[in-house]
Amino acid sequence: MALSFLISDTHARTRSLFVTIMCGGLAGCGFGLLMPLISLNLEAMTGSGAQAGVNAAAAALAMILATPFIPGLFTRISPRALLATSLAVIALGILVFPAVRDVWAWFGTRFVIGIAVTIVFIASETWINQLAKPERRASLLAVYATVLSAGFGSGGLLLALLGAEGWAPWIAGAAIYAAGVLPVVFLRGPGLIPPSGDEGSPLAMLTTARLAPAAILAGFLFGALENSFFALMPVYGDRTGLTTVMVGLLMTTGALGALCMQIPIGNFADRTGRMRTLALITGGAVAIPLLIIASSGFGFALFPLIFLYVGLASAYYTVGLSVIGERVQAGQLAAANAAFIFAYGSGSLFGPPLGGMAMDWINPHGFLLALSVIAAIYLPIALRNWRR
Repeated sequence: MALSFLISDTHARTRSLFVTIMCGGLAGCGFGLLMPLISLNLEAMTGSGAQAGVNAAAAALAMILATPFIPGLFTRISPRALLATSLAVIALGILVFPAVRDVWAWFGTRFVIGIAVTIVFIASETWINQLAKPERRASLLAVYATVLSAGFGSGGLLLALLGAEGWAPWIAGAAIYAAGVLPVVFLRGPGLIPPSGDEGSPLAMLTTARLAPAAILAGFLFGALENSFFALMPVYGDRTGLTTVMVGLLMTTGALGALCMQIPIGNFADRTGRMRTLALITGGAVAIPLLIIASSGFGFALFPLIFLYVGLASAYYTVGLSVIGERVQAGQLAAANAAFIFAYGSGSLFGPPLGGMAMDWINPHGFLLALSVIAAIYLPIALRNWRR
């Protein structure tokens, strides 16, 4: 009977892990499709790189404003019900874009979707950090990040197959998020442990951020670099004469870089030190955009560079989350992950608009220069922490 209980408990934990990792995959697939899809449509509607960047920042603004209050929501509403509702809101919201071809309506819709996506990310990241066994936390988070990257890749592939025009790509994006509702509702297992009243307050987010400041700043870099790249690389490709199919394949290549490099980089960080790894990642994040500029006239040379760049930039996510998971207690994880997402949202808010304005100022390579500058600002911090 004890053995039966143990097997049942193991299966229940596996079901919960499946739900959390599935949420990451669905979110990645939706982002991989929607970010370039929205940018390409805005480019056709307005011809402004800055407009595409500002629209991408709407989701980041929603993330920043909502994040401090989400841990508290977990204390008042069932986390599982909140997660399922958020997925449904995202699915319905996506269908607004093709139905209402208005820039300001798109801004508002993306803001609402941004709040729901923030709930999905904080819930799934907190949940998986709570479910992870301490000795395998980095490995499990690497699996989560790998599935997230696989989702990005499949989203870019959908863009290449469906194109950027008509209803088909939007319906596909809505269906992806709607598909996640049923597993969240019906696959039962250990639930997310909500924080206590004090641990769910906005002040708790600031308190936990002080436990791992370099990790929180890694979240900022991840948000700035990832969102700028996926929001503006399609516009960059369009301005340099690439076809929609080529742009979709480049997005898929970047997502494959993140998919293939997460686990090796996670293992490298475990063996050689996480701050050393962050410093090396940052060096690559400074250099590779400059190499992309130098090779932009050589077509297929873009593929290996983008593979490496997105793979390295995405590792800010894995390494940062693993540090947070090790340094805070289970009850504090919701607030700590909220701080990480807040930093990610802040980077997402500032990165794309700066990249878009830089692209309009130095057409088309300005946004790549902006990516290098953003990473260069973090490099001394990473080097200083590495030496410590």
